[in-house]
Amino acid sequence: MKSFAKFLLVGAVAVMAIAVSVAPSEAAKKGKKMKGPAPGTYVGQVCSTKCNTANACSVMAWTSDKRWISAVITPACVKPFCPAAC
Repeated sequence: MKSFAKFLLVGAVAVMAIAVSVAPSEAAKKGKKMKGPAPGTYVGQVCSTKCNTANACSVMAWTSDKRWISAVITPACVKPFCPAAC
């Protein structure tokens, strides 16, 4: 029974090592951020993104700390009632 427990422990450590090595780094995640709004836009500016085949889109809002977040009041929309694309 002890050898079986050792086998499970070694297997768990191997799985964790593989999972950590395959996970994307923080630097790679930062490279995929959405761009900021064009000059002349403002805090609270909204745009639509990630539209699917059913014409449903996600709505994003530009915050004062210069990042995109999901809009709070209307996080989704259906075309043609969506704001301009990001």
